[in-house]
Parts: sequence; C-alpha cells; structure tokens
Amino acid sequence: MNTTSSNKNWLWVLIIIVVAGLGYYYFYNNSTPAPTLTTTGMDSSVGAQVLGLLNQIQSLHIDSSIFNDPGYKTLRDFSVAIPSVNVGRPNPFAPLPGMSSTNISASVTVKTTK
Repeated sequence: MNTTSSNKNWLWVLIIIVVAGLGYYYFYNNSTPAPTLTTTGMDSSVGAQVLGLLNQIQSLHIDSSIFNDPGYKTLRDFSVAIPSVNVGRPNPFAPLPGMSSTNISASVTVKTTK
C-alpha cells in the first residue's frame, strides 16, 4: 500500500472536517440573540424616534399674522372651472351596438420548406 496516497487521503478528510466545522460554527452558532417582539410590537429605539418626531410636531408654532398682511389680502383666485365631459362607455370591451357578436376568424397559411 502506498503511504503517500494514504496520507493525502487522510489530509483531505481532515480538511473537509475542519471546513465543515467552521461552516457550522459560522452559520448555526450565532452569538447574537434572536430578535424578540415587545408588547407593543416595536423596538424601543423605533419608539423613541416616533416619540421624538411627535414632540417636534407638537412644538411647531404657525405664525398666522401673514393672513393679515395687505399683500396677502390683495391676492386673487384666477382658477378656471373644469367642465364635466362624457368619459365614454361603461364597458369599453362590450361589443358596439349594431355590430354582430360573432367571432371573426382569419385563415393563416403556413408554408414549409424542405
């Protein structure tokens, strides 16, 4: 029996076992815990961000003195009313009145070359 061939085989088996062990450790042995749901269904950092944004919105103050400004009072509305128009048939895929509802077939000739 050839000892170098036997040693190479054992070396390959050892390498495969080490790679498989490292792969198992990397993919299945995570040190980070699985995420858990809180009773409200939100993460505490997300809740803190929402509360911060809510406080910012509540602290807004709108100065309404602009509506008393003479320049604002001289503004005029020049909008144009859009008239209503007939938009079309209720079912655009229904057959037209006065047309027959039979299917129209086309004949197709296929030429084959030898």
